[in-house]
Amino acid sequence: MKKLLLGTTVLFGAAALATSAQAAPSVTVGGFIDFQAGIADQDSAYKTGANSRDVKFQNDTEVHINVAGQSDTGLRYGAAIELEADVNADADGEGLNADKTYIYVENDEMGRVEAGNNTDAAAALKVDASSIAAATGGIDGDFYDFANLAGYWAAPDLPTANAAGVTEDATKITYYTPRMSGFQVGASYTPDQGNGGTASGFTSDTNGDFENVFNLGANYEGSYNSGLAVQASLTGEFGSSESAATEDLNAWALGTVLTYQGWSLAGSYADAGESGLAVGTNADQTFWTLGAAYETGPYGVSVTYLDSEANSLDFNNIVVGADYKLAPGLVPYVEVSFFGTDDNNVATTDNDGSVVLVGAELSF
Repeated sequence: MKKLLLGTTVLFGAAALATSAQAAPSVTVGGFIDFQAGIADQDSAYKTGANSRDVKFQNDTEVHINVAGQSDTGLRYGAAIELEADVNADADGEGLNADKTYIYVENDEMGRVEAGNNTDAAAALKVDASSIAAATGGIDGDFYDFANLAGYWAAPDLPTANAAGVTEDATKITYYTPRMSGFQVGASYTPDQGNGGTASGFTSDTNGDFENVFNLGANYEGSYNSGLAVQASLTGEFGSSESAATEDLNAWALGTVLTYQGWSLAGSYADAGESGLAVGTNADQTFWTLGAAYETGPYGVSVTYLDSEANSLDFNNIVVGADYKLAPGLVPYVEVSFFGTDDNNVATTDNDGSVVLVGAELSF
């Protein structure tokens, strides 16, 4: 902890000295707009409220402002601001607000430091079946927005990323080593998972979030003369619960991707223990993924599978997706999800259903 903060201080100090006489950094604007038409088929008991309509349209729109500069000494620095630009909040509570805002400094010898609201090191360095998915991301895609799956572990993420919203991009400091011999290591520190980055967003130390959270990741990338490429990751996150009534955060995941001549195979396993559950609950929280994909020219297809168990709530999902790079930045796609839930209660109706997504994303 002390070494991480010391390294951050040194790098930011170096940035201030090295850039005092340099030209102003450049600013670029980009982003994306993604339109989707979704058709959901699920058990009638789950067709309530926002899920009562089978056919729904949605947009996901972001404007990205990127700042980048470099000193004569080779120090690179900048910032990223990702603005949500939809007309109201999305399923993760993100609407007319910023999604990510952070500054960074980096060089080839010392690595990279990020400070602000951004993805943590464990989420950034992980690989799993969703890493090779076409369309919206397969098992980590947008099917969730169209079905009633509240309470189930429906995404291949460790607890802080699985919670989404402010928790996923809580204000943090992250350090990444340079990639050496294919290996890269990262670590994030978050004082409060409920902190959205401004004073008005500060939360107390007793409101049930996790605090003093460390997200750790190690990632390997390698390619061989045979044409085989390998990716692998080991990630974890650890922290304290702010409530004496819930368990501390303690979770890890292992994943790999193999790629050969356009074909990819991927899988992962994760164990979140009793993270966030009521104290005294004796339950498992695990999930595993498996997937295959093929990409040739502008075409991409994939099949991905997720199976999870979280506090006796079982969830499984197989997603078939395809996309086509129609023009620079323009990608139409189709994706079909077949999911099933079981809360292991004979008196409760399980939700077995499907979601068909047809859409197009324009990146700019």
